[in-house]
Amino acid sequence: MVGVSLEYDQRSIQMMDPVWLVLLLPLAYLHGWYTGKSLGVRQGAMGMFDELYSNGKPVKGKQFTRKIEISLEDGDS
Repeated sequence: MVGVSLEYDQRSIQMMDPVWLVLLLPLAYLHGWYTGKSLGVRQGAMGMFDELYSNGKPVKGKQFTRKIEISLEDGDS
């Protein structure tokens, strides 16, 4: 019969220590906030530009130029 060892690695237990969670979770939150703020805003701006450009009307005589209409009214119109 093969014996089973119930020993465990001390390093794996130490990584699950709640102190690591208390230290690393705020860092992970700040990293996500900063990344979302910089990359998310950039992606949103690019998406809005693409939407406006694709819905715009081509301007005669000007290549890669489109006329867009922007309304400041609330709601869909």
